[in-house]
Amino acid sequence: MKSFYEAHPLSFEIKYTYANEHDPARVLDSLSGRVEMSGASYHCWLDSVETIRNDRYNIVLFKEDRIMYLTSAATSAAANPLQMMQAALKQTGVSNCEVLYNGSNRVIRMFFREGAPYRQMEMTIDTTSGYLLNTRCIVKTALLMDPSDNSDTAPAGEYDEYAIVQARFEHYHPISANTAGFDERFFFYKDGGEFVTTPAYKEYKIFVGTPNL
Repeated sequence: MKSFYEAHPLSFEIKYTYANEHDPARVLDSLSGRVEMSGASYHCWLDSVETIRNDRYNIVLFKEDRIMYLTSAATSAAANPLQMMQAALKQTGVSNCEVLYNGSNRVIRMFFREGAPYRQMEMTIDTTSGYLLNTRCIVKTALLMDPSDNSDTAPAGEYDEYAIVQARFEHYHPISANTAGFDERFFFYKDGGEFVTTPAYKEYKIFVGTPNL
């Protein structure tokens, strides 16, 4: 499947939902966006954050703050949903795994050792198209919280120790392998040793996160 995603330039929509482990029907939060990917390059729109990655740069646009954050491509995370899950599996380790079938769909369900950041991870794959349809993770709620947020606005008992995070991937479409949206020159250029935004992003301030970029 990883090879399939890398070999087929795609666009797809993604929607995340968050709920407590013991009340999965009540969605507490949600997030929607879209991804275009071609090989190792991708362009992701998710809420107010836009991320672009090519073989040279990783660009993150924080739209509300008008900040453009630049790092080398080597420091960026993959947008491939399978690679994101693979990274989580490497960090935690799987104690047990089962594979189920529902028509043309294959469901892979993984269980983790007691006390691990993840309790369970599941993904559903369309064996006909090769597409990942959805994922479902039971993960420690603390890992989802912003450590810089010291506010205490949630009512007592609002959050379980573990949360259910689901992602739905849909509306897959093939795209050109040479999508211009992966090109950093649309966002900035380098004038000597200085990074300068293009006119379209003149309101953004550039921050560089990789030394000697």
